[in-house]
Amino acid sequence: MLVSGVDDGYFPLSYKRKSGKAPLVSVTFSNYAVQDVDFGFVTVDGEDATDVFNSLHKGEFTIIDSVICGGFNYIKAAENYIYFFGKKPNTEAIFNALKKNFGSDEMRIEVIMNVLKNITRIPTKKGTVYINTDLQLNVAKEIIEYYQVFVKYPEPIRHAHIIGRAIGQLHVNEL
Repeated sequence: MLVSGVDDGYFPLSYKRKSGKAPLVSVTFSNYAVQDVDFGFVTVDGEDATDVFNSLHKGEFTIIDSVICGGFNYIKAAENYIYFFGKKPNTEAIFNALKKNFGSDEMRIEVIMNVLKNITRIPTKKGTVYINTDLQLNVAKEIIEYYQVFVKYPEPIRHAHIIGRAIGQLHVNEL
């Protein structure tokens, strides 16, 4: 079984409002071994994250670190996904920020808030997490717990986060 973790990477605040790009990274595992790493760049606060996400190499199942990436860009996953949150998101604060900064962008607000309003609390061996998934909850929990080696964040996401941060910092330093 191939399981991918997807996370965005570092970008400076000056990239907000579509002023720059942030990396979006997919790391695919087979058991505990990395099988593939792929990445692309999303526009910070843009609307291209779903397209970039769809272009990345991924396994049979994908654990996505939140629906939001690259500022308030967003990923609209189609199948075999788990949106993962290490702590319960503050949906009211996120909604207020979306209305303030993207008030006329109803699609962005609807996609993000639909994911956030439909999260499920899942107790795991490494602590409580929150997910939104199209999988059966027991299957999603099994995948998450299998990859919770050191902390509650599954290894595919942890690896995507580390690689994304490094790519983002390199990208900024090269400009």
